[in-house]
Amino acid sequence: MARSPARLALVALAAAIILVAAVPTASARQAASKTDCVTYEGIADAPKRKIPRDDVVTIHRDRLSRWARTNPLRAERAASSAATVTIPVVFHVLRKNTTIDGGNAPLAWIEDQIDVLNDGYSGATGGVDTGFRFELVSVDRTTEPSWFKFFHAQGGEPRFVRGSHKEIRIKQALHEGGPGTLNVYTGALGKLLLGWATFPTALDDNARSGFMDGVVIDYRTMPGADLGPYDEGDTLTHEVGHWLELFHTFQGGCIPPGDRVDDTPFEAIPAFICDPRDTCPDDPGADPIHNFMDYTDDACLTEFTADQADRMRIAWEAYRA
Repeated sequence: MARSPARLALVALAAAIILVAAVPTASARQAASKTDCVTYEGIADAPKRKIPRDDVVTIHRDRLSRWARTNPLRAERAASSAATVTIPVVFHVLRKNTTIDGGNAPLAWIEDQIDVLNDGYSGATGGVDTGFRFELVSVDRTTEPSWFKFFHAQGGEPRFVRGSHKEIRIKQALHEGGPGTLNVYTGALGKLLLGWATFPTALDDNARSGFMDGVVIDYRTMPGADLGPYDEGDTLTHEVGHWLELFHTFQGGCIPPGDRVDDTPFEAIPAFICDPRDTCPDDPGADPIHNFMDYTDDACLTEFTADQADRMRIAWEAYRA
């Protein structure tokens, strides 16, 4: 797919695998410090009865690109490798009580969720085989009503807080393994968003980064739940993409370098409806509404691209292997 000359030149450098940038901003919640590479922002506006997958962020430092420039042979070798990477997955089920409505997700949901991950990352639903597979290694269940909800109220209205004292307590108590272990936390996130993830390039930002690493999803987004049209398991597929250093397909809108993935067309705003559109008509390609890193319904999300797979493999080599 054609791009602007400046973009093509950048992609050609280091064999089309040097990547990373920013996600659209909302009203800022925190200022970036001299050491931060990520500022977590707000939540995108959504049409009625639609829910954003996660929060939006701004990336201030291109750490993966810097790593790839410093380690070009390792980056190229990671991107071109045909080896399969199997990621161990630990599920932490936070529940209000032992009922399903209280967050006690059945083991069958969790096992089906792992199947959804493997289908998406193997290319079984469309797109490319990224080379990543996922293996469930353990499930633990914590009955703690105050932990079940990751939100707390201030000023009478619930608001999203990533890195809250509640999240720190939860993850400090439950996190297992190192950077190559995927820790998944399930709880109730209300109807403001469906999940969030830790980017691997953020792991060096503070002393808490080890146990804070992982993915949080609303338990009702798993297969078998009842949060249609978001209950087929693709929220976790999306968040694991972030955990492997992918950004939204609407990253930066129509302005280069976008999501720093050359084979995803530019996209001005998130897609919530599974209808073909072209929000950046001056650039090649229609909006990638079927890409797992967009915001359309689960039934619409089917694929990763070849360059997204390269980016994830480079991030794995740099930060998680």
